[in-house]
Amino acid sequence: MELNWYIIGAVILFAIILLVYLIRRNLKDEKEVIEHFNEQSATFPDDEPEANDPQ
Repeated sequence: MELNWYIIGAVILFAIILLVYLIRRNLKDEKEVIEHFNEQSATFPDDEPEANDPQ
């Protein structure tokens, strides 16, 4: 029974480390995606009419 607690503890520790890693990675990727789309949107002209705009 003692060995089971070591295995459970190791799995929980691994899960916590993985969760922290994925959250940090997601925040970093989110910043990069926002910057990328902001750069792209600056190249689009603003005066193009939309398909649903009244003429």
